[in-house]
Amino acid sequence: MPHERGGLPVQVTMDDVATEARVSRATVSRVLAGNVKVNDATKGRVHRAIDRLGYVPNLAAQALATKRSTLVGLLLRDPRKPVYGLLHSEIQDRAAAAGLELITVVPTSSQGAADEQRSLHKLLGLRVAGLLVATGVSNGGHLAPLLGTVPVVSVGRPERHPGIHGISHDERANGRLIADAVADRGHREVAVLAPIKALSSPEHQRAASMIRQLRARDVTVRSVRANTLGVRDEGNAELLELVSQRSVTCVMFPSDERALEFMAACQRAGIAIPEDVSVTGVDGVSAGLGLIGLTTVRLPVADVAARAVSLMADLVAGRSRPVRHQKHAGELVDGTTLGTAGAGRRT
Repeated sequence: MPHERGGLPVQVTMDDVATEARVSRATVSRVLAGNVKVNDATKGRVHRAIDRLGYVPNLAAQALATKRSTLVGLLLRDPRKPVYGLLHSEIQDRAAAAGLELITVVPTSSQGAADEQRSLHKLLGLRVAGLLVATGVSNGGHLAPLLGTVPVVSVGRPERHPGIHGISHDERANGRLIADAVADRGHREVAVLAPIKALSSPEHQRAASMIRQLRARDVTVRSVRANTLGVRDEGNAELLELVSQRSVTCVMFPSDERALEFMAACQRAGIAIPEDVSVTGVDGVSAGLGLIGLTTVRLPVADVAARAVSLMADLVAGRSRPVRHQKHAGELVDGTTLGTAGAGRRT
């Protein structure tokens, strides 16, 4: 339990741990740093003292003392979104396996690039040795001023800046993949929900790729813009109107979350899927998608996370790597929400 003085809790120090374990402060420091020269019995006493006292190591101070930091900062977009939640979990697991200490900051879903910049500066204030940036709001231009300070790796989002390492999903390939699936089912009038770039770079790029590929396949496209952060059902009213007017036979979304919101709106409006309209998404990571039957593209989140952490571990260890922008395409999940155009449309 933490110490108390005068009935008030006080911060436990490394000196307190040393006294409790009957070792020197330097020995405690070596144990915390993972020094293999400390024998197992001494390590055991130190760890038991840490547990008894509730000591919390100051990781930033340790990094300064050892001249080699294993602290890595992660800027993560809204983890309520399944794809970001899974990405966070995968990065956390991979970082632990690589011996990195991960510190994560998460702006609120309605905050923009300026707020994300403040979050990044908070991480730098903690003396992190590198930054993993997993957000579709801040772009390379926002991150460039940080390059002289620590290595920066962009994760799971398109990256074009020549000085920033990028390991992302191949959003252009993902957009083409799902667009071809729609065109192959005979759909010739299609609506696409298209977020602006400042809202989400990955979703913007996916939607733009869908639209280009559909038009290349002689499909008429109705593009409906989304402009607002944190609004998951934006554009649904306009899309429902297009379906009611029978102007489109399929509605495509750049994320499963948006697609599911629209499907719920269709259910409330008495619109059957896929009999009245087909629906597609992109992500493929939510639990239970097989039960829902959503046609989507499954993103290779685990692979992207593994490669990003491996690269960051090399950079933190001082092993320089040439800047590359790696892209990894997903795979089509052929569900029941994409039907053949006109096959089951109700009169």
